[in-house]
Amino acid sequence: MKILLTGATGFVGSGVRRELRALGHDVRVLARPQSTSKIDAREGIEVVVGDVLDSQACLRATQDCNALVHMVGIRREIPQQGITYEALHTEATYAAVDAARRNGVERVVLMSSLGTRADAPSGYHRTKFESEEIVKKSGMRWTIFRPSVIFGPGDEFHPLIADLVHRPIVPVIDGGKALIQPVAHRNVVGPMARTLTMPETQGKVFEIGGPERHAFVDIMYRIARHYGVWPNTMSVSSRFAKPMVKFAQRFRSFPLTMDELYMLLEDSVCDPAPFVTTFGVKLDSYEDKIPSLLPRIQELAA
Repeated sequence: MKILLTGATGFVGSGVRRELRALGHDVRVLARPQSTSKIDAREGIEVVVGDVLDSQACLRATQDCNALVHMVGIRREIPQQGITYEALHTEATYAAVDAARRNGVERVVLMSSLGTRADAPSGYHRTKFESEEIVKKSGMRWTIFRPSVIFGPGDEFHPLIADLVHRPIVPVIDGGKALIQPVAHRNVVGPMARTLTMPETQGKVFEIGGPERHAFVDIMYRIARHYGVWPNTMSVSSRFAKPMVKFAQRFRSFPLTMDELYMLLEDSVCDPAPFVTTFGVKLDSYEDKIPSLLPRIQELAA
């Protein structure tokens, strides 16, 4: 198949890119000029330079393709640079899907997120829901993936927590009791690539989580033990944290936004059985992999 892949240079997108090539697909990516250097010419991948928010670029990129795999997404907004959930989730999905539909592309796969719903407190999850609705109403044959936190070499989650536990004071909001279900990078990217040739996955939403559920605070202490430190935690009620974060989020140096706060306060768990059964995946244990995911002390200090 000839496939257009968006978000192809990101943590998950790069893995899907390699899996698609390994399966023998003809892969084309739509990438901004500053991202093209992340794709090795030896991969044999066609690169269309352009922005996913540019409808003309999307039309060029989807021409003669059989399928669209849409991976574009952001974790944190930078409104001053036009980097918002509305733009990079909702508008980007509409531009890519509309161009694909106009070019006769019949198959679409979307990377969404666990917790996505219309009435979610976070704009992140609400706009992910909007992107899902665009895909579902496109008239194309669709499959949607909703993973929990994805772990693997090069992820952003573990360096952030490693830095956090080395700070003089570590605020823990509402006790850090929210549950997450970390899932291995390789357990996600393989099925996302294979779903294109699996008709039984069409019209389905797959929620993905690992085999274990962990409270956020337990992960934090597990990472602290790896470094031989005991974080100086300060319990903070979300009732008091919300106005503080709402004010401070305007400063890019502040480590938390309201959307990220809302996501920290709710569980990110699911029943992965339908996903496991459909794709025949053996989920990797998270607990065993934690040490290999953490940066060295020298890297934290850099």
